Amino acid sequence: QELEGGRKGAELAEVRTEADVKKMIGRFTPLLQLALDEVFDKLSSNGDTLTPEEVNGFLLKTNGELGRGGTFRHTSAVFQEKIESSKELVELTRRDWYGIFARELAEGKWWQVVYDLEVCGSNMVSHHSNNGKNQFYQGWLDYIYFQRLTCTGVQDVLTESERMCIYSNGDALP
Repeated sequence: QELEGGRKGAELAEVRTEADVKKMIGRFTPLLQLALDEVFDKLSSNGDTLTPEEVNGFLLKTNGELGRGGTFRHTSAVFQEKIESSKELVELTRRDWYGIFARELAEGKWWQVVYDLEVCGSNMVSHHSNNGKNQFYQGWLDYIYFQRLTCTGVQDVLTESERMCIYSNGDALP
């Protein structure tokens, strides 16, 4: 599926228009949307919007300071647009919140989205399963787009000891 604002053939890599943002949001998995809603609800004093102060609290928690990072740029752009359109309330709606993260994902910063949500208390990665097997990261951002694809096999990429280094010791991938 081609996005409206991107170059011909570009998929999910270029979000240039609000239509592109809407399409990206439509591709959010239920787990991602649940995590975004969970953090939004924790931050919001009224459950419907985020004030600039509430957003700044989020940015300080995730970035350590104001004025840096893609999330800061995206939230600033949304606030500026609302100011210019002379809306009385300059607050982020839940839809605005989704759009900010859609733009982060479109820039390829899935790791930043995971970090931001986890640092705010959303458990995005579960290292435990019911049977103790298949303890791999089951990413909600993992999609494969194809025209023709046949799976011919699946194999573990890590040995048990390598997996333990990652999940038990917090080590990086080998």
